[in-house]
Amino acid sequence: MKRILALLMVLVMVVGVFAGCSSKPAEEGSEGAAEEVKAVHLKMNQTTNENSTWYLGASKFKEIVEEKTNGKYIIDIFPSEQLSGGNQVKGLEMVQQGITDLDIHSTIIYTIMDPKFTVVNMPWMIPTYEEADAMMAGEGGDAIFELARENGIVPLAFGESGYRQITNSVRPITEAADLEGIKLRVPGIKMFVDLFDVLGANPTTMNFAEVFTSLQQGTIDGQENPLDIIKSSKLEEVQEYLSLWNYVYDALLMTSSTKTWEMLTDEEKVIFQEAATEAMNYQKEQNRMKDEENLAYLKENMEVIEVSHEKI
Repeated sequence: MKRILALLMVLVMVVGVFAGCSSKPAEEGSEGAAEEVKAVHLKMNQTTNENSTWYLGASKFKEIVEEKTNGKYIIDIFPSEQLSGGNQVKGLEMVQQGITDLDIHSTIIYTIMDPKFTVVNMPWMIPTYEEADAMMAGEGGDAIFELARENGIVPLAFGESGYRQITNSVRPITEAADLEGIKLRVPGIKMFVDLFDVLGANPTTMNFAEVFTSLQQGTIDGQENPLDIIKSSKLEEVQEYLSLWNYVYDALLMTSSTKTWEMLTDEEKVIFQEAATEAMNYQKEQNRMKDEENLAYLKENMEVIEVSHEKI
């Protein structure tokens, strides 16, 4: 029995020696050691919250890029202008300066950078989605892309926020005369301020992040935005009337900073470009599909008025 126990102890010691040898970790830099690839995190900034179609488009882009690059690039999405403290203009400047890597902003904000961007948002210039698609896919879209490049930003694809409508809590707006004296938040663009001034309103500018609280506190009477933003921002909770008049088509630009774009290989640039196009096409589809859904919801929670263009 003692001989058997002694033999077993010898066997255990031998096995232990070999196990120790086989489990020895590979030294750093030694031949055959696995090389760890560290993912590159890219910051994507956007204006609206997680409930918007903007965020759906950003999420689709993230999904495609991460899959096609096998996780080499991770897209971190920051909604509601988190990186710019709620300031849309600062958000645009951040991608221009390379502080953020990727971005989605309305072309309305771009007019602060270059007034020529205003052409997309001229009142009643693009009355239907079909005409918007034709313009953005043709020479008009090419011109906007070139303007972005001239201002140090790499354009990737167009999306859309849709047609802008008016909400307020003073009275139903059925014609231009009803705007008289209403304190209306508008984007900080001269064209918008001048337009509503001519129409008799009292236009005021502020960051969109401040709009809900300002409406709630009565600092302003109303605002104007597409249905998706009205619904996703829950403005029906602080507004009584919604007037539909499709006065401005609001296009979006998904872009990259020049710094980030130049970091990519040619193959990666193709992936990012194709991902942006697919993501923004998806975003537009979702926006148009949700238009009817959003309107149905808002009709249950607000008084909705359809404004005839003859009364403007």
